[in-house]
Amino acid sequence: MSLEFRTLQPAEFYLQHISTGVRPDGRSLAERRPLSVSAGNITTADGSAVVKLGATTVVCGVRAELATPRTEEPELGYLVPNISLPPMCSTLFKPGPPSVAAQSTSQFLATVLATSGCVRQEDLCISPGKMVWVLYIDLVCLDHSGNIMDASVSALTSALETVTLPSVTMDTDTGEVVVSDKKRTKLKLDSSPVSTTFAVFNSTTTSSPYLLSDPTSEEEQLSSSLVTVVTTGGDVCHLHQPGGDQLSPQLLQQAVQLATNREKLVAGKTN
Repeated sequence: MSLEFRTLQPAEFYLQHISTGVRPDGRSLAERRPLSVSAGNITTADGSAVVKLGATTVVCGVRAELATPRTEEPELGYLVPNISLPPMCSTLFKPGPPSVAAQSTSQFLATVLATSGCVRQEDLCISPGKMVWVLYIDLVCLDHSGNIMDASVSALTSALETVTLPSVTMDTDTGEVVVSDKKRTKLKLDSSPVSTTFAVFNSTTTSSPYLLSDPTSEEEQLSSSLVTVVTTGGDVCHLHQPGGDQLSPQLLQQAVQLATNREKLVAGKTN
């Protein structure tokens, strides 16, 4: 009967569980799935990481290339994140051009990099106006079982922590460039942003909606809205809500508080 109820009325099935404080998978509303990180294992990349958040799996590789800086920003390098959501990761995605979800997630990652100050673009400058580093941050989702945002940010920051750049010398007169792999410099990170995503379920018995941390794919599809809070150093650097119902200031404040508490917990584990 429970399986039939879940199949025929999934929203009501979830609400009945959530109202008791326990989700169908046994987690409490604020409980997150196990997170595992394996960094630096892809030898063909300048930095890499594989992150599993529950069953959601994201691989990230960082490739460094030399380029000419923009004329208006002669001392700034580039950070170019891009995520691929292939059909193998979920039945939600089809072959062809990048999906809307992939494009919006790539833009989300670019915004996180810009607002968190994770990597100072000035540190990627080799010769002002002539040469800078470009970091191509390529992510591939192998299994999309929900909460791709948090998994992607974890994979991105973990991969950047392993990046080393070869030494580069440039003759300013001749323009000759010499790249040496014998001496590599570790990329400096000024911060490690932490992403925390919530699914919002409207209650049928109370006026206060439920916040579910680290939603699964099924929870994301059944929720009334999603919100991702990215924090660094105890401050919010980005807040992302891809449509859905408008959230009240009280609910947003609750989400921000939970995200800030989680960042402190993550920082305590890594120190």
